[in-house]
Amino acid sequence: MRSKFPATFWTANTIELFERAAYYSVASFVVIYLNETLGMAPTKSTFLNGTLLWGLIYFLPILSGTLADKFGFKKALTLAFFLLSLGYLIMGNLTRFWPALSGQTGIAIDYTLPVVIGIILIGVGGSFVKPVISGTVQKTSGALATLGFGIFYMVINIGSMTGRTASFFVRTAFGIPAIFAYVATSAALIGLAVTLLIYKEPEYQTATDAGAKPKTVRQALIGMVIVLKNLRFVFFLVVIGFFWFIYVQIYNLIPLYLRFVDPDAPVELYTLMNPVMIVCFQLVITRLSKSWTAVKSIMAGVIVTVIGMVLNIVPALLHQNAQTPIDLGAFALPTAGLFILISLASMAIGEMLASPRIYQYIGSIAPKGQEGLYLGYSNLPLALGTIVGAPIGGILFTSLVKNPAAQGLPPQTTLMWLIVAAMGVISLVGLYIYDRLLIKAQ
Repeated sequence: MRSKFPATFWTANTIELFERAAYYSVASFVVIYLNETLGMAPTKSTFLNGTLLWGLIYFLPILSGTLADKFGFKKALTLAFFLLSLGYLIMGNLTRFWPALSGQTGIAIDYTLPVVIGIILIGVGGSFVKPVISGTVQKTSGALATLGFGIFYMVINIGSMTGRTASFFVRTAFGIPAIFAYVATSAALIGLAVTLLIYKEPEYQTATDAGAKPKTVRQALIGMVIVLKNLRFVFFLVVIGFFWFIYVQIYNLIPLYLRFVDPDAPVELYTLMNPVMIVCFQLVITRLSKSWTAVKSIMAGVIVTVIGMVLNIVPALLHQNAQTPIDLGAFALPTAGLFILISLASMAIGEMLASPRIYQYIGSIAPKGQEGLYLGYSNLPLALGTIVGAPIGGILFTSLVKNPAAQGLPPQTTLMWLIVAAMGVISLVGLYIYDRLLIKAQ
């Protein structure tokens, strides 16, 4: 039986799987690596991980997507995986080479320069992968866009599961730097090989979809200004940014908090809950919500995500010590850790409802031939959410948990989680206004 999707669709998803395996093998430990291994403060660690790294990955597609449209998706992916491989290799060998290269032999070694170099390489490389792969999915899905993006998002999380699982075994055997040097670098090199040997420029599934030729970079930059003059669209992007503010705490605030509760916490196994849920239930959620409008599905996702974050206040409400272990038979978890797992599962459901529909919604309004450019905007809300949300997560952890504990005072965890959840409430109100007033007013 002939596949409903062309071969390029599946090749693109394979490439995405390895890129995500590379990134998620290290994602749960970036702030911990910077904080515990390299001695950086939580606020600096979350800034470098969130504002710089995630900011580049999710903000630059506005430009890199345009360049990919102009020069070709295959060339863009080749450049991307070369930069990714080099960036992960640098990050994984900092403690081995930087002290000698910098001439620093004392205890307080400043790793800021090589970290920034590694992060820029990874960020710029990753910024090309996002619009190219989602653009390929858009071009090759045709009338099956909802299913196509559902598969795309499930594949992302298969890569995430693979990377995190490999990360756990490598990290426990060789230490945190090894997950950058071995796991992430190897996965990125495989992505490069698949791009060079198998990937082909995508073609539209139907001839009637072939639109205008890609614009020049100058025309695209002018086009971006015109697009951003659409205040309704800008409002939508900002509102979605508040939703992603919550999500990015999975890789900023939550790892710091878990290591505070349990210094040996296997953070990648905790955060594995997110991709496991998505791989198991993404297609089910997609089918259940396929008749909903995109905005309705996104709103439902925001509600579930807020509920998931609020669940973290339960131990405090029950007057339970966060470190008190709960026996689960084969193993025990700290009370706070158990609720983090429940929270992550709830947030995964919210993500399944919202994230694919954000891609689909923006992709559906993209002019033919410019999917890379317009789908770059689907990443802009995540860029806004992480540029602001990651360092705020570090500030909340430092001021409400770490500093009070250092002074012998009880951590203010309830306030911390409620502040984060409040960002989702703002997003929900904004989406309601967008759906009921702005859209119907057009």
